[in-house]
Amino acid sequence: LLFFFYDSLFAIIGAIAKDTRQAQVIVMPFVSLFMLFNGFVVSKADAPTPLLWIFWISPNAYAMQAIAVRLADHFPITGPMLLKEFGYTADKNGTGVAVLCTMILLLRIGQQIALRYLNNVQR
Repeated sequence: LLFFFYDSLFAIIGAIAKDTRQAQVIVMPFVSLFMLFNGFVVSKADAPTPLLWIFWISPNAYAMQAIAVRLADHFPITGPMLLKEFGYTADKNGTGVAVLCTMILLLRIGQQIALRYLNNVQR
């Protein structure tokens, strides 16, 4: 799902931007925020309160949580300790799937609108 999210994000930015340079400038703040607030580089416990909302929309945070929860089962001593430290729980995996699917759908709809109205794509 993470791949499809970024594919959708880059597709809508590509539909909005006039050229590749503009597309790179537009997408970099999004990618930087998502990479920084993935729950590992900056955890929810370490983040300032006004920035906690970024974790709710960060696809990398949901992916990192799902991977960490899955791998913690294979490390009975350190796994639970790391899950507790980073605040990862298995019950948020369903929320992550729902958020990512919704964001993918919205980005694809936005891409179609941008292609139609901003770039004047003809049949």
